[in-house]
Amino acid sequence: MTAVRTEVRRPERVSDQPPARGISYNQEQICLLSSFYPGNQAYNAQAAIHVRGELDLAVLERAVSYVVARHEMLRTTISLDDDGFRATVHEPFDFAIPLHDLSGLPSPDRLPACDAVRRGLQDRVFDVARLPLLTIDAVRLAADEWTLIQVEHHVVHDGWSFGRLWEEIQVAYNALATGRQPDLPPLQAQYQQFVSWQRGRMEGEYGQEAVDFWADYLDGAADVSLGGTPARVDSLDGHLIEATVPADTYGRIRQTARRMAVSPFVLMFSVYARLLAARSGKTDFCVGISVHGRTEAELEPLIGMMVNAMPVRVTVRAEDPPDRVARGIQTSMFRALRYSDVPLSLIVRRMKLTQKPGRNPVFQHCFSFHDSRVPRLEFGGASAEIHEEQSQTAKFEMNIVVIPPSDTRDATHARMFWQFSQRAFARAEAVAFVRDYEHELARVLRES
Repeated sequence: MTAVRTEVRRPERVSDQPPARGISYNQEQICLLSSFYPGNQAYNAQAAIHVRGELDLAVLERAVSYVVARHEMLRTTISLDDDGFRATVHEPFDFAIPLHDLSGLPSPDRLPACDAVRRGLQDRVFDVARLPLLTIDAVRLAADEWTLIQVEHHVVHDGWSFGRLWEEIQVAYNALATGRQPDLPPLQAQYQQFVSWQRGRMEGEYGQEAVDFWADYLDGAADVSLGGTPARVDSLDGHLIEATVPADTYGRIRQTARRMAVSPFVLMFSVYARLLAARSGKTDFCVGISVHGRTEAELEPLIGMMVNAMPVRVTVRAEDPPDRVARGIQTSMFRALRYSDVPLSLIVRRMKLTQKPGRNPVFQHCFSFHDSRVPRLEFGGASAEIHEEQSQTAKFEMNIVVIPPSDTRDATHARMFWQFSQRAFARAEAVAFVRDYEHELARVLRES
């Protein structure tokens, strides 16, 4: 009797997957790089939430506890054993928010004291094998003025998750404050199911097709480095420079981008690429951008680390006008976005690229928009404004994060965070590069 071989079709829905014991490719890359730099804060994500009005801290703790119980990723730890990295999902727990009461200080001393508390909290070092990996501290400045300081490890966080987290905390707080139970829609999947789905997808036909694409896309691109070979690779210390793009300048960016038939992000990215080309003498190279990996509707409400660092191949010739460079970059970016959910670590591994401490094997510079939606917060009668922060660290030679204005942010200007590796740049060199970018951006806006 001949056995009939039946091909079993792998379920395509994330919610059909069994929870994985391991971790995602996205988390794995962070854990591997963190092991190169023990005790660093480069993978801390932080924000300050400024609250005006009365805030019930006990209700806020219950609201955060509800969200932590709802999302397994917020109560998951990661350990390393003989079989690799393993995830452990812990039972729900009562989330504690430490209080730092500065309301008794003289009024002029409160904000400086709050800044000191914030700096101390943001320098904390997380152990991914121990809870909590998300912390929120409350600083009371007055009876009707607070600052909430959020710090978490990047293995549980991405920009999309940040907005979802505070949307759900707000809903839960406002329900609990009025004696009701929160009633958020059930999640269709949890993060460990995403891990199973991602691993199955990347280890199958799609993953091979995607890596073949990336091998062809990256073939021949130069390695651009402005900082030379670092003398030491045991540190991720960086120079952080925050710059402001005024509202009128950002308005001109929008207008110019529209005339060029590109997005404001591509326009600002292309100015940076032209500056890299001029400084390095290279005309064909890659710059990284951050893209969210939520390709399935089931993943949109989920809190977890799914963002990818995606290479964008850039071709810049000295004789090309800015609009041609920008449109060429946009075309290249659209081509790459077809496989934007492929983790960089998988590309590196499948292409057998050498990964060394202190050097990314694909690109040394990253330029991204952080434009994920953030909510306008209200806690009962109190209003709150979210203020994202960056740290004095650098995972690349240069990492630029632009936070553009949006309808959910009160600011009409854009914020630019420039992170320069101290291994590659002196502080004065970093300041000069930012100034040169601003001058080049102004010239493009003036002449285009």
